Order: sequence, then C-alpha cells, then structure tokens
Amino acid sequence: MAELPAGAMRPFTVEGVTIVVVRDADELYALRDQCTHEEYPLSEGWLEDGCLFCAMHGAKFDLQTGAALSLPAYEGVATFPVRVREGMVEVKIE
Repeated sequence: MAELPAGAMRPFTVEGVTIVVVRDADELYALRDQCTHEEYPLSEGWLEDGCLFCAMHGAKFDLQTGAALSLPAYEGVATFPVRVREGMVEVKIE
C-alpha cells in the first residue's frame, strides 16, 4: 500500500468503517468512502487539485479536511489520521 502511486486511491474496511486511502503527490489521506449527498462510494470518483470528486453528481471534497466544497454535498466527510510505518499504511479510526 505504501507503493500506491500518486493520483491513485484504494478503498478498505477498517474496524467496520469503509475508508478510501488516497495518494496526492507525496501525501496520503484517508477519508470515509461515502459521499454525504447520496452515500455513493468516493473511491469511484476522481482526484483533482487536492480534492476528491464524487462520480455520481460531482460533489467536491477537500482531501485534508474532508470539507464539502461544492454542491450537491453540504456536509463534509470524515477524515482519519494516516501514516506509513515500516512500509505499511496505518489509519487511525477514532
């Protein structure tokens, strides 16, 4: 997973929570893999300019904060601390 290429994302279920891990340039981000508008998996979307877009209706979310930046989403998505340790990606579900 630490080898996830820039611009790629991968969904996982951790402790019963479905998340998407995203690599944007040299940074890793972990967000809940569910659009707050229609509950569509964000991992089906695309990345652009530090944001994750929902494939269903184009809602835009900030990778760092999870904030909803465009309609039709009003609410942000949960973000989780993520790090690489000994070649493995660790996500802390709080």
